[in-house]
Amino acid sequence: MKSFSIRRLGLLLRRDFSTGYKSVLIAMAAVGGFVILVSVLSTLGRQFGPLHPQMYVPLLFLGGYIVTSLTFKELHLNGQGVFYLTLPGSSLEKYLSKLLVTSAGYAFGSLFFYTAVASAVEGINRLIFGYGHPFFNPFSRTMLLIVAAYLVTHAVFLVGSIYFRKLAFIKTNLYLWLFGIVVVILVAVLGWIIFRDFATGSRIDLEPYFQRLGESGQMQAVLEPIAMKFWQVAKVLFWGLLAPVCWVISYLRLRETEV
Repeated sequence: MKSFSIRRLGLLLRRDFSTGYKSVLIAMAAVGGFVILVSVLSTLGRQFGPLHPQMYVPLLFLGGYIVTSLTFKELHLNGQGVFYLTLPGSSLEKYLSKLLVTSAGYAFGSLFFYTAVASAVEGINRLIFGYGHPFFNPFSRTMLLIVAAYLVTHAVFLVGSIYFRKLAFIKTNLYLWLFGIVVVILVAVLGWIIFRDFATGSRIDLEPYFQRLGESGQMQAVLEPIAMKFWQVAKVLFWGLLAPVCWVISYLRLRETEV
């Protein structure tokens, strides 16, 4: 089954969206009730800060990462795994279905849900108390950037969902911490190699270097281009490469599992 079929993809999407819908409804009710409770209580306490963005961001990232980590759980179960692998559809169709559900599906679904709940509770606050928190704006530049950041970073947890049979969320976080430690060590070693002339014992003292740059008036001219290049490289790696690389890795892993 190598040909790509929009119809099969649609059927897989319907299956993935409908799987565990009762649990989803219960979770939505719990989250909605919590949002309403916190909003009403903080309104009574006359705390009028930007409550809703602060509440939505954990829902988006933490909730999305957990959901994504459970995406391929059935693949690792003996009985359900065989059933899933024999579903009508190619590896690409099955992968795209999971990807769309956990990325755009979760992000925009949670955004729509939270906007509706926040609008309803703030309307109630104003009817009862005459005041409330600022309305949640899902189309603000900041919020759209946050959603875009989720769409990129969620791909890491999609990889973990395929590779780890159990505790995918915890194990993925553990590997991210280990990767961060390795990066810090490499940066420290690289910094030592570059600035070893400023080493004093076991530490590097850059104060004389910065002082010399300041006295010559070259600090901004020297450091600003370096910072700009570093920032540009970081943006390219994050926005341009992180998600595609993770998508390719997780898709290839899924194909290996099916074989």
